[in-house]
Amino acid sequence: MRFDTRFCALLSGATLMLGPVAAQTERPAPARATAANAAAAAPSFANSPREKMVVAMPKTYAKAETMLLWGDYFNHLARCGNIDLHNIQGESLEKSTNIDTLGEKDLIEGIQSGKVQLAQVNPGLVPQLVNAGQPAPFAVPGNKATGKRNSYHLILISRVDSPFTKPQDLVGKKIAHTTPTSNSGNLAPRALFPALGLNPDKNYEVVFSNGHERSVTGVMHGFYPAAAVASDLYQRMVLKGDVKGSSIRTLWESPPFMTETWTMGKDVSADLQNRVKRCSYSYNFSPKLRQLLPGNDTFLPIQFERDFATVMEVYTKTQAANKAN
Repeated sequence: MRFDTRFCALLSGATLMLGPVAAQTERPAPARATAANAAAAAPSFANSPREKMVVAMPKTYAKAETMLLWGDYFNHLARCGNIDLHNIQGESLEKSTNIDTLGEKDLIEGIQSGKVQLAQVNPGLVPQLVNAGQPAPFAVPGNKATGKRNSYHLILISRVDSPFTKPQDLVGKKIAHTTPTSNSGNLAPRALFPALGLNPDKNYEVVFSNGHERSVTGVMHGFYPAAAVASDLYQRMVLKGDVKGSSIRTLWESPPFMTETWTMGKDVSADLQNRVKRCSYSYNFSPKLRQLLPGNDTFLPIQFERDFATVMEVYTKTQAANKAN
């Protein structure tokens, strides 16, 4: 899911005042507060002992793009919580843009082994982590005024000029899934598509594209007749100009799923967890994040049983299907 130059148009607005981003120039600059964050009623842990924390991100975007989007949050967390954020190699992210962007397997192993204490994870990984004894995610993007949490749908797409107008038209065809552990890209289609008359590996052929963006691009260029993708990632591609919405037809969409969330490892101390949570909930999204996540301006707490009910339903059905096979 890595496309190195996908955010050229999206990232061409006002420059974020980021310490890590400034490190792309010859002399790294220290983290500085944006006007929005300076006005936020953030807690302060300046008198608490400074703590070190290793953070990693999913391999969704290139490292530079990841830092342009999330570096402001990292700086806020460092200032507010008196936390020294590092990558796995031990480099401070206040002085380097070398954020770790890991594949799903490496991200899970990093969290479970304790090498990674803070991470953004996609919904498909959450049941695995929780069932392995890791804490439930603590934050998701949302809207402060309405309390609405960010969500997405699984959508089944094809080209608008294709002969396919409903899911049943794809019987006997190829449908692109993303990766085996992806919730919207593989687990949810396997759990939900049979009710549509589409049984994966039985009456349609599953082809793994290795990413949502690759699935959408493959449909757009005619490599795949159809694809199962996350609606929010598809909309980001439309926003960036990578695909024209008028060229893609949506054949079906699911009920809403929780989007990417933030989690901490089980060995993170209660004090440090408290710092991270309180500082995260006080964070006002940068203009870049508001562009990327329209309608979202902060992080909201997660009520796991409620917010992950659909994800856990898919996980349960997937586990049952695996046992039956």
